[in-house]
Amino acid sequence: MKKFILTLILIAAVNVFVTAQTVREARKSVELKMPAGGGDNGGTVAINLKSRNLYATITGNKTYSMAFFNNTGEMVSPPDMALMADIRGLWYNPAQKTFHANTFGGGWVSYTMDEAGIPYDVKPLFPGVTQPTANSVGVYNQRENVVYFLKGSVVVTYDATTGKQIPEKTYALKLGYTKKNPAPADFKMDSAQINKNYNSTTVVFTGINNAEFGVLNVQSKEIELYSKQDGLMYQKLRLTTDAYVRDKFNFAFANNTFFLFDKSKRAWVGYR
Repeated sequence: MKKFILTLILIAAVNVFVTAQTVREARKSVELKMPAGGGDNGGTVAINLKSRNLYATITGNKTYSMAFFNNTGEMVSPPDMALMADIRGLWYNPAQKTFHANTFGGGWVSYTMDEAGIPYDVKPLFPGVTQPTANSVGVYNQRENVVYFLKGSVVVTYDATTGKQIPEKTYALKLGYTKKNPAPADFKMDSAQINKNYNSTTVVFTGINNAEFGVLNVQSKEIELYSKQDGLMYQKLRLTTDAYVRDKFNFAFANNTFFLFDKSKRAWVGYR
């Protein structure tokens, strides 16, 4: 009998943990200071799974900066390293041992890098429109080998090996709704509608169970984490008052760290 009661208590405890919305305060962890140059919009941050260096970008033109940093935030790349393509999202493909990216307007590219991890060439990978909008920022799920994009309040999925959309892997985010505050029964979602309270170009993929997708609420200065399973919010990260938030670009996740680009510092600021 005691064993049965103990089992019920454990099940109840797990259920509370899974369904309750967790709110925590963000703490700054690292800054990635970009080199001087053009542009004032951060594109993304991605990790090189071979070297563990973090690659960060300035988006808007192929001549803008790409730089990479060690785990202390020290830039270890040449100061004049450029994107070479007008990219938006960037991710490391472990099978190809290089970075792939999606570009402005559509089309994916593949970088060629030397032994030091410095890109010296970029070539088309999948031409044509392989993303929902011109400025969509792609993020990579290594386990499933897919790339995610935000389209309104919906996450759409593309096959990383073909660049083709996978319609059955479309995830509707019920922005602002939780288990305790669920969407109404007659709730309808317009997947194309952009919510002005949120960053419209970027969703991040965390890999955290039941909190896989992260979006930036620019109104409340919070990062909200949503479940792939039911589209509800289960975790929330409250940013510092001086956090620099914008409604397009300038938001990323890599190496278990959320990043916001602060144009006044020309730096990607990491939060955990």
